[in-house]
Amino acid sequence: MAVAAKKVAKKMKKDDAASTRRRRATTTTSIRTRSAAARCKSAVNVAQRKDASKRKRESSTKDNEQTRRRVRKRYRYECSADGCTKYAQRGGVCKKHGANVEHKRCCSKGCTNQAVIGGLCVKHGAKVKQCSSDGCTNQVRAGGLCVKHGAKVKRCSINGCTNQVKSGGVCMKHGAKIKRCSSDGCTKFAQQGGVCRKHGAKVKLCSSDGCTNHSKRGGVCIKHGAALTKKRCCSKGCTNQVVQGGVCIKHGAKVKLCSINGCTNHSYVRWSTSSQSSHTILT
Repeated sequence: MAVAAKKVAKKMKKDDAASTRRRRATTTTSIRTRSAAARCKSAVNVAQRKDASKRKRESSTKDNEQTRRRVRKRYRYECSADGCTKYAQRGGVCKKHGANVEHKRCCSKGCTNQAVIGGLCVKHGAKVKQCSSDGCTNQVRAGGLCVKHGAKVKRCSINGCTNQVKSGGVCMKHGAKIKRCSSDGCTKFAQQGGVCRKHGAKVKLCSSDGCTNHSKRGGVCIKHGAALTKKRCCSKGCTNQVVQGGVCIKHGAKVKLCSINGCTNHSYVRWSTSSQSSHTILT
């Protein structure tokens, strides 16, 4: 009986030891799984925090760039002259009020025109965008079209006037200030150096010997071979010269008439206050 009791006690001890081992193993595995899950959660949280911080940085940088651009657009310097809203080019003033801005000249020999693209002017091969309408070679003004085919151009602010704006929101007829010749008694427009051609403005002359005519194309005048291609009326079978809107006078081009009452002749002189000067014809 004593021997059997001892065997039973030994079995009980072995069973208790095995159960304790099993418990410890389960607890260690559960602890390991919990720690692994916690590590995964912490890694995910860290990644989310990093992503959130990156997004915040990107959004902040974008906002800063946008604000900088807005600030640059808002606080661009304007001309210091009274009543002028143009941007200052040099010395706090715009070109109109004395800013000396040097433009690149055409690289071809003897040409003083302004360079447009590739160091050349339009005359010597600079490619300029042309009107997108079929058969039109005019230069693009806005929206891929020229003025003739619908490009929007600023018009005079006076009611009923369709002339193009020159300065101050008005055309020449309604008071746009344009430089006149500085010589006494001359009302012509200044061409170069504050004077007109008659009073010394330098103009290119014909390159043929002994000719004093103005050069029109290719360094020569019309008399010596300058080929001037005049636009013809777009109506079928008409060879008249275009006056306005792609048509001649016969097919609907609007022409200014004489301001004298009862006179239907075309006006040949510029707008003036006196009726006598508006009724004279320049020859």
